[in-house]
Amino acid sequence: MAEATEALRKRAGNSSGSLGQLAYEAVRNAIEAGNLTPGDRVSEYKVAEWLSISRTPAREGLLRLESEGLLTSHPKRGLVVASVDNAAVQELYAAREFLEGMAAGLAAQNASRPEIDELNRLVEAEAAIANDIEALYEHNKVFHQQIHRASHNRYFVKFLLTLNDIISAERTLSTLTDKKRRQAVLREHREITDAITRRDEKAATAAATAHIRAALEARIRVRKEQPSAKPALPPLNPPQKRRRT
Repeated sequence: MAEATEALRKRAGNSSGSLGQLAYEAVRNAIEAGNLTPGDRVSEYKVAEWLSISRTPAREGLLRLESEGLLTSHPKRGLVVASVDNAAVQELYAAREFLEGMAAGLAAQNASRPEIDELNRLVEAEAAIANDIEALYEHNKVFHQQIHRASHNRYFVKFLLTLNDIISAERTLSTLTDKKRRQAVLREHREITDAITRRDEKAATAAATAHIRAALEARIRVRKEQPSAKPALPPLNPPQKRRRT
């Protein structure tokens, strides 16, 4: 975590805008990695202290995360990591189903040959990590991001990144802990990739849509079975809090 944060700092430089981006990316990465979980308080003071920046860019980064739905305002606790209830899950997956379907259809139209080759390589590599939940979780993100890029629509890439970040805040309820679901994911990824490879826009859209619907069904099932689930994936080490004397 510390190395990733330092890399962000070097890229950010010292301008206020860049430091605001640093705060945004560092907190978003902490949420995605499971170091910050739904309901955790996130204050500009603590973020500024953690990143050794002033409170103004820390505030800018947190406001951006709030506007994207990753943080929400609590009447008594201030900004907290947004919780995802059952209604929110339904809404998120409805949006994701539409966007993922459209992105796959556009990828069938617009993907370059190297992009299609990379999708096929990713699908072929999945079988070897089918029983490694953490590796498959990360691989799944890469696979979908490759489709998003292959759509050649920057707005789909941006919107889907935000949606998936919100969903990833619940990574303690990963559906990939279920062996049958992991096997189904491999089949569904192959169907999407085959349709894109054939340049079959309708089939790619249908396969991606069905994939997200199946993911929603699996997510709802996991939420019912594990209402107080422990992390299925080991989180990265969180930043050490500075002890006060």
